[in-house]
Amino acid sequence: MIYKIFNSFFLGIAFVSLIDFLYFIGVKLNYFDYYKIHEYFNVIFIDNQNFYLLIPGFFITGYLILYSKFTKFFTRLYLLVIILGLSCIYQPIGKYLGEMQFMSPNRVFMVGATKFDGDELYKGRRYIYIYRKDLSKTVKIIKTEVKEIP
Repeated sequence: MIYKIFNSFFLGIAFVSLIDFLYFIGVKLNYFDYYKIHEYFNVIFIDNQNFYLLIPGFFITGYLILYSKFTKFFTRLYLLVIILGLSCIYQPIGKYLGEMQFMSPNRVFMVGATKFDGDELYKGRRYIYIYRKDLSKTVKIIKTEVKEIP
């Protein structure tokens, strides 16, 4: 019984991590690079993980693919999800997914006495990236210097 738990967990890590990696590669290539957001991939990847869902997902995915009565069905379903994960590398899909996850459109910001409109593209550990429509440019500002106006 214990070996099934370990096998499920460790193979589940491999199965789920592949899908997760494909998703973030697509978003990095087609959203972050498109808007010139200069953050390291590892930081983006780690900061945007939901470990409360991933850890049970490792067990469940590994178990369903290895030990379930419907192993063939779940293996085919997993392969379908891999193909969907690969679709993130396609530019319109990767950009759309990045916009859904990270972008907050039509915000008003204030830096010092300067007030401007823009789309919040990404809020990282230290910086916030804002797309200034009036400049047609992405600007990088230290988070503590920016105030969002509701």
